[in-house]
Amino acid sequence: MKRLHLVLLLLAASPALAGVVPRSTQEETARREQRLVVDSTTDREQVTPLLAAFRQRYPYLQVEYRDLSGADIYRRAFTATQHGDVLWSSAMDLQIKLVNLGLAQRYSSPQKLALPGWASWRDEVYGTTFEPIVLAYNRQRIADDNMPDSHTALRRVLRAGTWRVASYDVESSGAGYFFFSQDSRHNPEFWDLATVLGRSIRYQEGNSLTLLKRLQRGEADIAYNVLGPYALSFARQHPEVGWLLPQDYTLVVSRLQLIHKRAQHPAAAQLWMDFVLSRDGQQVLAKASGLPPIRDDLPRWFGNIDLTQQAARLRPIQVGSGLLVYLDAAKRSLFLKRWREQLPAAAQP
Repeated sequence: MKRLHLVLLLLAASPALAGVVPRSTQEETARREQRLVVDSTTDREQVTPLLAAFRQRYPYLQVEYRDLSGADIYRRAFTATQHGDVLWSSAMDLQIKLVNLGLAQRYSSPQKLALPGWASWRDEVYGTTFEPIVLAYNRQRIADDNMPDSHTALRRVLRAGTWRVASYDVESSGAGYFFFSQDSRHNPEFWDLATVLGRSIRYQEGNSLTLLKRLQRGEADIAYNVLGPYALSFARQHPEVGWLLPQDYTLVVSRLQLIHKRAQHPAAAQLWMDFVLSRDGQQVLAKASGLPPIRDDLPRWFGNIDLTQQAARLRPIQVGSGLLVYLDAAKRSLFLKRWREQLPAAAQP
């Protein structure tokens, strides 16, 4: 018993023994590694200022930033040499699956205490952004005051009207399937909405930008489940496109970041992880890309909306094993079968 007490005292007194590497040692190791490879779904132009700020702080690190799809990041993670040191993806469910399969390195970031409790899991994966999912619309076809401001109102209007809807291709788009399956968890009337959505959908796409372009060209009246930062940026350039946060509930997603279990430059990866989650990194990312910060100690502005004042209706998607539910093959097959039944043959891919 005395020996156990001694071990516990030593662990408490020594961060290194407790599994926390002192910053000086971490930087010394990273300096020897010299390099860092980041695989990410975030467009390079959105993170150019973040990369510049990181290089300024750690000029001895050469950063290779690879802009990939979520599916590619997931696939590469299983290879011996193609994966990056850091995997940063908006495909939340696939990131959690990598963690569950043991492909993430455990790292207790000192920035963790500033994050919401739902934004990390097992010290292996961390949320980095706070992104609402919005409804977008063509303002030349639908006046701002007439746009349905909730899922319930949208269902009611689509049942009675003839508005054309564009949304994700739920079968081929990982993001589309993820957003719709999360809708079904948060909305007890989801399948009632799915029925009228199915009748109204004219275009099914693979990403938010294409949905917004359908609105801008007048080919669709409403785009359902659009990533908020894309809608915000697009609407600033194209005022004929509007967007809103649904009043009944607004899903919030986060780009998840993990360090690969077999990272070739693990110390450099830890420095990157800490920087992205730090106040400085989050502020640079928010200013450059419009991605609201994940940290609780920073204001979360989305356009002219203070998201901290909208907490009652925001539904952040919990980072954890719950995201694996709809990746189950049987569950996915059943969901897609039921969704397919809602679509008329005229719905265009």
